[in-house]
Amino acid sequence: MRYRLIFTAALMLLVFNHVSAQDIDYKGLPEWSWHKKGNTEYYLYTPKNMQARKKYPVALFLHGCCGVDDHATLRNVVDAPARMWHSFGENKQRVPTYIIAPATSKGWAQHFPDLKAVMDSLITSQNADAKRMYICGFSMGAQGTFTFINQYPDYFAAAITMGMKFSGDSLKVKNVPMWVNQGETDYYSRPLRKQVKMLRALNGNEADTGATWNTGVNPRYSNFKGYGHVMMWEGATRQDLLSWVYSKVNDSNKYPNVYFSNPAYGSVVEKQPLKLFINANDPDGKVVKVTVFVNHKLVSTLNKEPYVAEINPSAGKNFIEAVATDDKGKSHSATLIVNTAAPLVITTKALPVATAGKYYNAKIEAKGFGQIHVTATGLPAGLELYPDGALKGIPIKTGRLKVNLRFADSTSSLNKTYALKIKPKFANEVLATDVKNKDGVSYKISKLMKGETPNFNSKDTSLSIYPEEISFSNLGNYEGLTYIKGDVNDTSRTEKDLLRFNVDEKVTVYVAYEVHDLKYHSTIPNWLKDFKKEPGQVVAQYRYFNVYARDYPKGTITLPGADARKNGVSTNYFVIIKKRQ
Repeated sequence: MRYRLIFTAALMLLVFNHVSAQDIDYKGLPEWSWHKKGNTEYYLYTPKNMQARKKYPVALFLHGCCGVDDHATLRNVVDAPARMWHSFGENKQRVPTYIIAPATSKGWAQHFPDLKAVMDSLITSQNADAKRMYICGFSMGAQGTFTFINQYPDYFAAAITMGMKFSGDSLKVKNVPMWVNQGETDYYSRPLRKQVKMLRALNGNEADTGATWNTGVNPRYSNFKGYGHVMMWEGATRQDLLSWVYSKVNDSNKYPNVYFSNPAYGSVVEKQPLKLFINANDPDGKVVKVTVFVNHKLVSTLNKEPYVAEINPSAGKNFIEAVATDDKGKSHSATLIVNTAAPLVITTKALPVATAGKYYNAKIEAKGFGQIHVTATGLPAGLELYPDGALKGIPIKTGRLKVNLRFADSTSSLNKTYALKIKPKFANEVLATDVKNKDGVSYKISKLMKGETPNFNSKDTSLSIYPEEISFSNLGNYEGLTYIKGDVNDTSRTEKDLLRFNVDEKVTVYVAYEVHDLKYHSTIPNWLKDFKKEPGQVVAQYRYFNVYARDYPKGTITLPGADARKNGVSTNYFVIIKKRQ
């Protein structure tokens, strides 16, 4: 049995029902189980295939505000910071880890005794590793994270926060490994950069080094430009938080601090011997060596102060890392990027052959001085060029077509025209063309696959290379079929002829319409009652879609609006198309 939620998007409020513990089912995955300790309800993920004598880390995730009661909900389990530790769709983990995902509506401090008792129990009665206890939180949960580590500064090996300013005694927690994250325009975390500077000053670096790169001084900090408060998906997917957190071990030995005092991050330098000035200190011992890597190759080992290394940077971007190791074997690294002049070179010589109606994904690459931007002047129908140079989509027309691209780096630009051969479609494919709403807004077409999204926003004209929060996790028998994404801006429209498109074969059209059940029961629009309800569902993380089928001949197909508000659902439908035999 699943929980169905109603969302107030601006506040991310949760409304959920209270059912008995035995009714709770997390997608049928036996690794997830519901528990209650004192007044605290929580989900527990127990790793699969654990070995009897092996110890496993524990991750505690504290969600953001709010809710009408403290009942544990499915929504909390699939928040992005929780999903870092567990692949929702695949039921897999990078590192087997216990996950504790509790729920609250009135703040976290009241639950700390219960949660610590749960974690202690995993250590004493299960095979949890006391040296690898991790905590992360978003918004109210980030505030709870800061409060928790202040109460128990020696308990956690590392802490991750998103969307909240620091609070507490900075001297107590300055050596607790922290990675703090904020959106550029977030009200709730406005002072965070200044607080990072203050904390880093306590650890030996008084410069204003608040930036997204790794300075090597605690805490680590990321700022997401263009984002506000709700940036937890970006924080969890656009950086490798897990590699960082799993590298942290709480064995009572503090980590050293290390940073580059010169040159500055992102500097443009001459291609000649370059001196690197490095500072390193250890809070509870001494630094015994600093190793320096340039483009992942060891170039110098420094055994005493002053830590100065001389390198010969390569043409273009150079990735430099300094690793400080203390007398007990613990290490910490700082990273630096410096650039030298390099000619712009297009490395992709030719494009792979495409097939009409088949998903196409080709990476077009170049190297040069600084960041390279690739733009297109006219692309074959159905294809889009992404910021990272990926050419994706479902081509429509066949033949040998031109792809005109412009490459630009910091100093120069180049034009290149590729010839893209598009072969005729396979016999089992169907082409959907001229997909538009009543106002002439084009809808997006893709193939159903994990990681793709049920909806899109036609008002967002930029293409992102990053994963979307709501993405397909269970596709059933529909995987690989052509589908039309629903525009989120048309969710509540009611026109009888809202969506129109052409198909070149006789087809079965499947309309995937969101469903809420239990206390928050949803309905379907009257026009969908003329369709046949199919068994099973398509799942996009915490959204579930029932599927309704109807046969159509070759030609133009028109579908009415979703009328989501009247039917009690939160998003637009999407359309799956399959050729009829």
